[in-house]
Amino acid sequence: MAPYNLLLVEDSEFITRHVSETLRSKHGFEIETVPTAADTRTAIEETSYDCVISSYELPDETGIDLASSINGRAGSPEVPFILFTGNPLESLAEEALKSGVSAFVSKSSHATGDMNVFANRIRLTIQAHE
Repeated sequence: MAPYNLLLVEDSEFITRHVSETLRSKHGFEIETVPTAADTRTAIEETSYDCVISSYELPDETGIDLASSINGRAGSPEVPFILFTGNPLESLAEEALKSGVSAFVSKSSHATGDMNVFANRIRLTIQAHE
């Protein structure tokens, strides 16, 4: 089975480097990174991804707005979208789910170490959309 192809949308260089290197080396994902929502839209027009993982707070808009714009475009297939946030999830959940967010991952508890829980959440989210 070919590795899943992910797009990570994160403007922090430290988090981007740590997450992408760990998901690639420890879990076998192919991963491309971009820092903004605008870059995300360009990337998904050029490449097909199995999942988009986006920070909630982006320089140009929120991850929820990005999810809505990606999954709401006419003629575009729905792509699994994971919101990656350090914010409390309770206040974001309802709006996020209505906007096309498939799952949530907390930066504080799942973006450290080998990220086994994070990698498993990604696989399950993609498999639920297949």
